[in-house]
Amino acid sequence: MAELSIPMAYREGYERAAAVNPELANKYIEQTTVGDPFADAVIDALAAFDAEDTNRFIRAGMQQNEQVLADAPEALRSFFDDLEQKPEWFDPQALYPGYRAFHAHSDLFVPAFFLVSVRNASTLIAKPLYASGRLLGGFAMRRIRQNTRHFIEIMLPDALERQGDGWKLSVRIRLVHARLRRLIREESDWDESVYGAPLSSAHMALAAANFSATMLSHAEILGAKLDDATRNGFMQAWRYASYLFGAPEHLLFEGDYEKTLEFVRLATLCEPPPGEESAAIANALINALPLIAGVTDSAGQDAMVRHVCRVSRAVLGDELSDELSLPKIRTRGLLGWMKFSRRIQEMIHAIAPGFGKKWQGDKFAFLLEASMLEDLRYQLPDHLDAEKAAPW
Repeated sequence: MAELSIPMAYREGYERAAAVNPELANKYIEQTTVGDPFADAVIDALAAFDAEDTNRFIRAGMQQNEQVLADAPEALRSFFDDLEQKPEWFDPQALYPGYRAFHAHSDLFVPAFFLVSVRNASTLIAKPLYASGRLLGGFAMRRIRQNTRHFIEIMLPDALERQGDGWKLSVRIRLVHARLRRLIREESDWDESVYGAPLSSAHMALAAANFSATMLSHAEILGAKLDDATRNGFMQAWRYASYLFGAPEHLLFEGDYEKTLEFVRLATLCEPPPGEESAAIANALINALPLIAGVTDSAGQDAMVRHVCRVSRAVLGDELSDELSLPKIRTRGLLGWMKFSRRIQEMIHAIAPGFGKKWQGDKFAFLLEASMLEDLRYQLPDHLDAEKAAPW
């Protein structure tokens, strides 16, 4: 077996993880130096075309417009042809218990999704995202809306079929990441001997694991009642979505919940402690929420940010929250109260279903509506710096 190449930033963490599970630690570290060869080849081939033609070809691929695709590079045509073939393990019917759980507990899954986004920012994936500026300032609002839209689309029946928006948005994310990877290599001083590949295959795998297994665990912490069939359906939906957006298939663990949680634990051990970029992105995400919610008065904004920080600290824990420079807020009894409040609301809804809307009392629930207001373009970023890039 070839000697394992370990980027400098991962060496200390790798030693910790290898002491626990060397096989799993090796699998993760192997992917830190890998981008997405298939999607990267597409972006390299599209470099010969201007932005208008590039975006036209990608739209044609999404919409299966063979006439336009005939003029596209072979790498792009092969990319879409390959994704047209569903993996043998994909069973659309197995997803439905997961769909039903999401719609029954959407007010809990959405905050769980946001918390996982903050957790993902604690890894080295924050470094390339920070360099782009796409999770800072006003750009954080659009990113949250895009990501939440993608999540909600995945959780709609048939959305992962070829013509569904869940399928298209997953593939879009893959191509955007490949484009950003090329821009980072061209326009920044990224050192792969230190940090590995930008937006690496390892980080796609860890993000996929967090968006599936970790999100389920967070939703349960917040009060969702889930069974094995529900967890499996949710995991299989994210398994296929993750396959589409480029996570390596062997690190999806066949959608097994427990194995994926163990992978999260080992991969997180491999990662270096969160740096300034992680803290900046985590706080930018949190501070963007009142603006997305349409809260304009400073007192209301402060109250919402405090609530989000308190829930984040309660779920993520003090150690990670401190590393991300989240405010030190007392959380004792918060999760118990949230679960109790939800049970009361569920009983009220069961007794009097016509009594107003189904409960959306948590202050995160506005993301459900906010995410659906945002149209998404099948375009690629044309510049690394978000301030200079055309909208995409």
